[in-house]
Amino acid sequence: MNKRGGRGWHRLFMRGGRLHPLCRATIYLLLLLGTEVSGGLLLGLLYAISLLLLGAPQRAVESLLGGNIPRTMFLGLGWWRLATALGLALILGHLLDREPMETMGLDRRRSGRDGLLGALFGLGTMGAIGGLFVALHWASPARGSAGPVGFLLDVIALLPAAAAEEIAFRGYLQRAFGEWRGPVVGILASSLIFALFHALNPNVNPMGLLNILLAGVVFAVSVERTGTLWLATGYHFLWNLTQGTILGMPVSGMAWQGLLDLSPRGPAIWTGGAFGPEGGLAATLALFLSLIPLWLLTCRPATVAVACRNQRATMEAAFGPLPAVHHRLDVGARLFRDLAPAPTRGRMGEVVLLLRRPDGKLLLHTKSFYPSETYRLPSGGIRPGEEVTEAARREASEETGLSVREPRPLGLLTYTLRDGRRRCFFHSWLVAADVEGEPNPGDGEERIAGFRWIGPEELGRVAEALRALPPEWDGWGRFRALAHEAAACRLNRMQGTGGGGGR
Repeated sequence: MNKRGGRGWHRLFMRGGRLHPLCRATIYLLLLLGTEVSGGLLLGLLYAISLLLLGAPQRAVESLLGGNIPRTMFLGLGWWRLATALGLALILGHLLDREPMETMGLDRRRSGRDGLLGALFGLGTMGAIGGLFVALHWASPARGSAGPVGFLLDVIALLPAAAAEEIAFRGYLQRAFGEWRGPVVGILASSLIFALFHALNPNVNPMGLLNILLAGVVFAVSVERTGTLWLATGYHFLWNLTQGTILGMPVSGMAWQGLLDLSPRGPAIWTGGAFGPEGGLAATLALFLSLIPLWLLTCRPATVAVACRNQRATMEAAFGPLPAVHHRLDVGARLFRDLAPAPTRGRMGEVVLLLRRPDGKLLLHTKSFYPSETYRLPSGGIRPGEEVTEAARREASEETGLSVREPRPLGLLTYTLRDGRRRCFFHSWLVAADVEGEPNPGDGEERIAGFRWIGPEELGRVAEALRALPPEWDGWGRFRALAHEAAACRLNRMQGTGGGGGR
């Protein structure tokens, strides 16, 4: 009874040797709340003391205590929130998630292009809302009280504030919930928490919370489509900047001094009233409509990191928690050039095949251009949208001509590959399957030159041989050796526990 109870508690809090995703998300949220509240109180106290020491009018202190945050303080808060959101994500990602920052959407590639596209979405969507108010005579543009200095302060304050929320809600939480129950749950759960975080904003109303949830969904969909946070951050930043700093409308319930002063006076159900446009149906309509061009303009492969996350959610839903390990590896320019553009070539990770015949031996192959007597486990790319086990069936057929039975994942290897200052993410699934007969490759382009059967105990020696390749093959050999070492370790553990893989 005690042992069963212990196993039940272990399953409740642990998953695949790591804390359960819900536990990690809870820890992150609690730490984020604690650091943001304590940091905000400390900054507010220091600012109030500085006003008193500088002899500022009493009304300035009273205004601060009443919740009116001046631009200079808002700037400090924005950067503090970015530091805490990013710092906690990286620390917990390393200690608890044991995953690289690329899985949180922080892949530096596409940052400029996607960030600019997101900025155009934010400017265009909120600009259209303002234009609608003017066209319907619900607002009259007037010169606002903000000047160039105020505009600049808002830019360098709102950018880190938007980035902080994207890292927290889309980078960490969306990934954690997605790992638990897949991308749809990741999108909806992170968006709901995003809305609840705004529930105490001034002048909040139910429509405002609904629109903030909807905005969270839009941002989360952009992260799912592109694989990075850049488009969502650009959209979020320019949405706020256009709404407040340019058009002078309230931002999530907070009054704002802008270059213009629209002061909407139309029906609150459409304009949002004191909460600002985010509290009205105009924002609902604009956000829904923005999903159409967003979807069309992101019709391209997402990053390999997103594919890896979704593949893992699917495999663990079918086979239970699976072991995973991350490696950071320096490789040569040749291997980096081969793996870095993998998504554009329709390669969303790879499967490394442990094809086992009835006597327990595993299949290796060599290719005509490999160094002499270099054999390794067969492997092949995973196509966009393809399940890991289906990729294993297809690749086994193409490279060996063998039909596999009951392919099952044994574990996952993820890599941060480095070539000088360049970085890229890649991953390999170890997939075991039973086969019968002798191999006969069906894909001539693979240039397979021979096969060899070995006992599982020989995998370690294969890895040693790969690590000992000549200098021109050194990076490739060290990269390939990792999968063989992981396979040997996994098979040894399975034999020691009497496990058969999968569940």
